[in-house]
Amino acid sequence: MASASFLLSECLEIIFSKLTEYPSSDVKINVPTKDLYSCTLVSRHWCRVATPLLYAYPFHHFRYNYSRQNYYKLIRTLLSCIQQFDKNVLQLPHNDINSNITFNYIPLIRGLVFNKFMFRTKLICDEYNKRIWLSEYNLKNISDTSIITIMDNLIKFICKHCNNLTTLEFSFLIRNDDDIIKLLTLKGHNGESKLSNLKELYYPRHILYSQNINILNSFYLSPLNNVHNLKLLYVCKDGFNSDTKARLLSKFISSQKMLQHFILSGTIKYENEYNFDNEEVLANFFNKLLYNDNNDYSFIINSLTTQSETLQILEFIDLGNIIINLNSLQSFKNIRKLKLDKCMINDLHYWLMDLKNLKVFEITKYDTTESSLFKLIQSIQSITSNLAKLIINDECEFNDYTELYKQIPLYLYSLTHLKLPHILVLELIPIFNSCTNLVYLSVVLLEEETEMLNRLGKSVPKTLKRIQFRKLLGTSRISAPYELLEAFLEACVNNGSILKYVEYECKDLEKSNDNVTERYGIKVIKYSK
Repeated sequence: MASASFLLSECLEIIFSKLTEYPSSDVKINVPTKDLYSCTLVSRHWCRVATPLLYAYPFHHFRYNYSRQNYYKLIRTLLSCIQQFDKNVLQLPHNDINSNITFNYIPLIRGLVFNKFMFRTKLICDEYNKRIWLSEYNLKNISDTSIITIMDNLIKFICKHCNNLTTLEFSFLIRNDDDIIKLLTLKGHNGESKLSNLKELYYPRHILYSQNINILNSFYLSPLNNVHNLKLLYVCKDGFNSDTKARLLSKFISSQKMLQHFILSGTIKYENEYNFDNEEVLANFFNKLLYNDNNDYSFIINSLTTQSETLQILEFIDLGNIIINLNSLQSFKNIRKLKLDKCMINDLHYWLMDLKNLKVFEITKYDTTESSLFKLIQSIQSITSNLAKLIINDECEFNDYTELYKQIPLYLYSLTHLKLPHILVLELIPIFNSCTNLVYLSVVLLEEETEMLNRLGKSVPKTLKRIQFRKLLGTSRISAPYELLEAFLEACVNNGSILKYVEYECKDLEKSNDNVTERYGIKVIKYSK
């Protein structure tokens, strides 16, 4: 029986791990919890197996534009894990309510995100918020100063008792940074700190903007000089507004042994948040930092060349008018995924010709000029024919991509995943005819004739399993008639298509979906951004 129980737990863990999403490298994506949380409610046995997975990255459930209520419920849960003797040591007030917790969740934590809800006094002491996370205490007897102390001590307790961190994210300037960093970097009896196995480090905000010399030297990079095995590093350009900070970053990058993924971004803008007035000044500084090979700052990108053998994923996000110099990138020949989001690289197509292993290319257009589109066409022509995934993002519906779409069947016939802006059926059919390995397609389809949708369905590649119509008919109607979709699906089935899912914008979807699924064997899902 014990053996069977052990095997059952192993099997459950494997199953639950499939429901678990590891934190995305996109700091705007929260880790969902619904499926895994439901598993904890089935039985005690399921709960014991699922809970360590659910609480491995609890703060990543509230990473971007999240509910204050749910975040402070998490804080309340973690606060309840502190035993009474620990509460006395940490100067936490006595509570009259005895919390019966099933697990001590804190040692299960593998990822920390330091954000404003932990450190901004106005939020911590907000009347509504504190009634949530301090619901077990008599708030009439606790001053705001004591409330701040409670939160600070809880954060220290988490840092002291969490184990084997794999991901660490600084999204806000933290108080008592020396104490917190010491707790994370302090070596235990085995000679290792909690960051010894750190794989991902994020600085997605302008937190490095602070002029506090103590923060500069002790908080951000210097205390992490024993971290050498990062796989991912995410930095915000606005934090490196001095050569001293840039040199710290350069030294840190050079010390890595196996960096695979590097992300350089502009400031992530959160809702209702203050923006720096001198953002343009910082952008101009960083422009010089990246572009001019003759100045003292070129060591930033040059330091990445030390990782040229292992670096496989490179992302430049929302850099605005910053221009990245091609000379700084030519040593990176092992890139498999390249993401360019609203930024410019001079002579990009020359570099793309050297990226023989490139499998994923994603670009979000920064401007709408003809020269910009011409450069994009050059890039498509320069990409290796082995490219598997192409994503082109552009919200402007007036750009003409006709010439670009003509290049895809000629150069990118190995695609399996394709996302395009607005397109006509007559532009899409040649792509279907050439890209015979296509599995996923996402488009804004500019058609409103049943005959054209029927022609498109007849041309669908036999391999295509999922298609997403982000918008059908462009802006001519709020939602397309359901008959158009049926014409497309009927042609797909008659063509022997193996299409399984269609995402579609339609107001009549709910009442028609079951009939369509039964008739065509294709699941129709309502599209939402």
